[in-house]
Amino acid sequence: MFKNSVTIFKISGIPFKLHITFLLILPVLAWIIGNNIEMIAQITNVSANTLYFNPYYLGLILSILLFVSVALHELSHSFVARSKGMKINSITLMLLGGVAQMEEINEDSRDEAWVAFSGPLFSLILGFILIITGNITANRIMPDFQLIILYLGQLNIFLAIFNLIPAFPTDGGRILRALIARKTSFLKATRISAFIGKSFAFLFGILGLLSGNFILLLIAFFIFIGASQEYQSILTKNILSDFKVSDLMTKKVSTVTENTTVQELFTKMFDEHHSGYPVMDENGQLKGCVTMGDIKSISNKNNSQKKIKDMMTGEIIKVKPDESAHEALKKLSLKDIGRLMVMKEETLVGIITRSDIMKGYRFKMMENQND
Repeated sequence: MFKNSVTIFKISGIPFKLHITFLLILPVLAWIIGNNIEMIAQITNVSANTLYFNPYYLGLILSILLFVSVALHELSHSFVARSKGMKINSITLMLLGGVAQMEEINEDSRDEAWVAFSGPLFSLILGFILIITGNITANRIMPDFQLIILYLGQLNIFLAIFNLIPAFPTDGGRILRALIARKTSFLKATRISAFIGKSFAFLFGILGLLSGNFILLLIAFFIFIGASQEYQSILTKNILSDFKVSDLMTKKVSTVTENTTVQELFTKMFDEHHSGYPVMDENGQLKGCVTMGDIKSISNKNNSQKKIKDMMTGEIIKVKPDESAHEALKKLSLKDIGRLMVMKEETLVGIITRSDIMKGYRFKMMENQND
């Protein structure tokens, strides 16, 4: 979901990213607002005849400010989450709003409720401040600015109310899960909340089809996929918590040396059916990792005798044998890599891949089904 994103700036150490879908929706939203500027003027009690700006300029300004409001909404989540000991990896603005990506979900129901409620609360307060400001400054500022302030206030109040709908994975859905989790397990609470979220998605989808509302269909799709992914994520964590890295790792690790040639590596990959190897120095110490991706760009006859040390990845992503398999999976996902080096102090004792972890996951799933 977050791969096609670019970091634009940081606030308090939190990277703000723009997803490619943001660039697609921004002009569309500006066009929609521009086409409805007379209706917007009417609901903000601003005379459309007194507006100076081109309607589509107003649409673009309001679209940008709406996404700024969404960013602040997510930032409020992030600051409260930080105060509860959670790490925020980034905030991404995308097609249907923003997402604060947290490294770990806090399963404390009270903490989750506060983190979830902080966003809508901020949007609600901001909305009322903007509306009050717009009314106080009436006839003192340009009508265009008054319309922008008043309508942005209304949009923030709508944002707060919409996010409080108990349609997981919205903020309201997370608050619902926190309440349910006080009486049952976090996994069961997630399953119930996900089911309710999917029910809302189905309802929104039907309404979207009947009314021809494309945005409502997108919201339905977002809620359905989000609810499914959230439940799957918690289920995976729950299942993998029974495994340590040492339970699933490959203990007999095939390695290459820094002086191995590209041709020798290709032959080894073909014979052993591996796509990556730890790289060792002459003293048997781990120096890096080399994968098929590292040598793709030079896989021609002229470079067949080139040494692995000239192209290997020097950054070693490590994991300890006694760490949970779920922690290993998190590292693989965050770094977007295929394998981790399992180190006991400074000694390589194994290697663990996504495939290793998913084999353990499938085994546990079959075991649970047979119980």
